[in-house]
Amino acid sequence: MTAVVFGLAVGTWLLAIGLFGSVLATVLLGYEYATGDQSFLRVSKGAAGVATGSFVIALLYLTLQFLSGDYTNAYVWDNTANYLPTLYKVTGVYASNAGSVLLWAMLTAVVVTATLLLDRYSARGARLPQSLGMGVVTVFAWMLVTDSPFTPLSTRYPAVAANGIPRDGSGLNPLLVDPFMAIHPPITFSAYALLVVPFTVGVTHFVARLRGTESVLDDWLDGMTRWLRASWLLLTAAITLGGLWAYRVLGWGGFWSWDPVETSVLIPWLGLTAVLHTLNQYRRSGRYAVLAPAATAALFPLVIYATTVVRSGVFRSVHSFAGGGIGSGVLFLLGGTSTLAVGPAFVHWFRTEQGDTDEAGLLDRATIYHAAVLGFIMLAFVSLWGLTFPVVRSLASGVEVSVDARYYNLWSFPVVVAMLLAGGMYAQQERFSTRVTVGTAAAVLIAALVVGVGLARPEWQLASTEPFDPAYYRAIGSLSVVTVLPPAVYFAGAWVVRYTGRLRRLTGRRAKLNETGIALIHVGAALLVVSVSFVYVFSTTASVGIAGATELDDTGERIVRDVEGSPYTVEVTNYSPEHTPTITDAAMTPAEIGSVSPSTSVLLVKGEVTAVQRFENTTIAQLNDSRVWVGADSGAVQFEEGSVIVARGSLSDPRSENIDALVYTTGENVGPISAPPTDAYTPRVVDHQYDVQLYRGDTLVADGTVAEQSYRGRDMQTNDPLIERGLAGDTYVVATRTAGGLSIEISRYPLANQIWFGVAVMLVGMALVFLFDPASGAVGARE
Repeated sequence: MTAVVFGLAVGTWLLAIGLFGSVLATVLLGYEYATGDQSFLRVSKGAAGVATGSFVIALLYLTLQFLSGDYTNAYVWDNTANYLPTLYKVTGVYASNAGSVLLWAMLTAVVVTATLLLDRYSARGARLPQSLGMGVVTVFAWMLVTDSPFTPLSTRYPAVAANGIPRDGSGLNPLLVDPFMAIHPPITFSAYALLVVPFTVGVTHFVARLRGTESVLDDWLDGMTRWLRASWLLLTAAITLGGLWAYRVLGWGGFWSWDPVETSVLIPWLGLTAVLHTLNQYRRSGRYAVLAPAATAALFPLVIYATTVVRSGVFRSVHSFAGGGIGSGVLFLLGGTSTLAVGPAFVHWFRTEQGDTDEAGLLDRATIYHAAVLGFIMLAFVSLWGLTFPVVRSLASGVEVSVDARYYNLWSFPVVVAMLLAGGMYAQQERFSTRVTVGTAAAVLIAALVVGVGLARPEWQLASTEPFDPAYYRAIGSLSVVTVLPPAVYFAGAWVVRYTGRLRRLTGRRAKLNETGIALIHVGAALLVVSVSFVYVFSTTASVGIAGATELDDTGERIVRDVEGSPYTVEVTNYSPEHTPTITDAAMTPAEIGSVSPSTSVLLVKGEVTAVQRFENTTIAQLNDSRVWVGADSGAVQFEEGSVIVARGSLSDPRSENIDALVYTTGENVGPISAPPTDAYTPRVVDHQYDVQLYRGDTLVADGTVAEQSYRGRDMQTNDPLIERGLAGDTYVVATRTAGGLSIEISRYPLANQIWFGVAVMLVGMALVFLFDPASGAVGARE
């Protein structure tokens, strides 16, 4: 039951305490930075600790409300239901705006407070980034207090509460009922939270430069680099999990479709990659003295922008799970952090009239490195503009326009090819002369153009074009996608050669592992680029309608159809509409009853009758020798010891010290487990399943079950595809119920598994660099 104290729910009071603590810490830390007076330091640390502790407790409390099904909380009622397994009840905590902001706020507070409590960041200059960090937490806290995830149901939905405490919740968005979606948000927000300190250090660096004081950038550089690498690793894993989810749940077939949410998350990932490259050079040579800290500071506004895309409701996306707008808090945060990230850096650059350019020659490694960094920035801009332009156009003219996948592919493709060439040249130049390197790169470029033009068959072209398309679209779109292959092979080969040469010179085990990680990242990236490009162009799809499929049963009756426009024949058997879960699945055991909130009025229970007692008008039955009993009017139900029953009833006052829970039922709502009272239960989800065999000629290429789920109370269906994996690619089958029967879509995705393999190689490489980079402060790495 949501407890209310002085008009606010207890959880909201926790958030208010967090707001007070974060405001106090922000002000005192700013005062300490401005004056150098450290007399309030203990108070600052205490305030930050109180704020962080409040958010941690609030998140745990909210999770407990989800697990116990406390539907007196409007947010809980909105985002979970009794039928959900424990994993997806936890998923509901961050399924919508308020919960996800609470998760993000808690993680951010933990990161900022850790820097405050660690003695290594104790100089006066450290107080400004810590103050700015707590300022970000303050904005989150304000958003949570004004839109609390603890708002009582009676306040937010008085019409619903007027009928008493709901017996069940509205349910989680069905698209989120997937293991990948259960862990995707926490990983994403962990990656976001790790960027808050690099943002504040970047801002502080330019403030110090403008004030003529000493910067903390170099003192924080090692630790900050490790945080950035951890964020990079987590964000890569999060994007991968999202892609796997899209492949399995959305039925896209591919894992990437330039959906606004996907694209928005790619922007900070590209920014992170560029920043790590600039910081690497800054750490080694002092190059990028302005760009490196400025780009570092800009990362956090980019993740705020990504959140705005995901949660605002402005951008049309299949990922937009949160209802309603995101509110002014995130927009304020976006404006504030953007101003802080750009303003001081621009003023510093303008006043000093210095840039990051040096006098490197056109083909020097430094120039080539510039090109690679510029490539990441250009890719990020392509994605940023593709998302922003439709919104700007709509606001300016009222005309809604959309940017399709062709825009992203055609503008990104030449940049990626150029980056592969530049990256390969940079690696090759370490062991070969400039003349040899330029000659090799020129030969690769010619090979790319030859295959790009020579193999430009219509089915291999990057995109279909029209005569009225811009010349750029017609030129790039008419190239074969095979254009990317020679630069990718060159890129991967150059980094392998560089790796083997370096490995012979290195003596420390950790340094070798770090170098191995660098090589794996680049080889994995090349593999990923090729496989994604080939999947995009060479995938094929065909479909067939099958009338009468819903009348099949499991007696062996089958329907066989040729799939027009493809070499496939499909055979469908054994249609079975399944209720998910059944009443037996949904019913709780006596042990599970113990975790149910006392406010729950009606529930399902199952168990073996181990004792029966009778009173004047009532019979009660003990279940599983537990302290949970089922009761009914003596004339309505006859309980028998040893029988296993399922009952639906109200949770009544047990009026006994020996009984924890008494479920009072009726004759219509109780029965043996072999014939449970199904009339007392309406399944929320109905699962339609078919057995499918797919033949190519006489060869069986896929055999399994496809399913489609429909959800009561939500106009939504989800699919469980049949995916037959192979070394050369995946065969992907999706079934959709139609008015006349069934529609089956068969797709073929070449090199699909090479995508996941490339990502896995990159992740292993990132992990090795994170753990063993001797120059980034890894513990014990300097050997």
